[in-house]
Amino acid sequence: MSSIDSAVARIQDIALALTTIPPSGTIILSAPDYPIEAPPSFPACSSYLGGGEFMLTNATIHHNFPMIVTEFHFSRVNLKQAYQQIHAVAIEFPQRLAGDPTLTGIVQTIVGGQDSRITYTVRPFIWREQTPTQPGFASQMLAFSIPIKLLKVPLPTT
Repeated sequence: MSSIDSAVARIQDIALALTTIPPSGTIILSAPDYPIEAPPSFPACSSYLGGGEFMLTNATIHHNFPMIVTEFHFSRVNLKQAYQQIHAVAIEFPQRLAGDPTLTGIVQTIVGGQDSRITYTVRPFIWREQTPTQPGFASQMLAFSIPIKLLKVPLPTT
């Protein structure tokens, strides 16, 4: 398991720990360690590597800055409730990330300070387009872009 796999799994564990999602007692119902193809039961969470960058520091170390995308999906059947849930997660999830900035020692740190903020956005997400034989399926998505920092030793090429 790579450092990125472990970081994604820890972020998913943090998502499963959320407790303030309305109505009272609502929890994240699905948060697998790898994205899935089919729409899950809502609310759900999916995290994955969305990009990144790295910097060659010297011959003994390099900095790797993967960007983990974490998507929370909510049912659009009751849009008011979806937004109440989104508002709760938009507050609690960053609080929980701030409480574990190294993801239990998996990464050097979550990179989120004055110069590098953790961003999030809300939008509809289409799981399946409508076809003549199948109805369309969509969710309301809250997506975070979480930069993490890994320090790694260069590997020889020979």
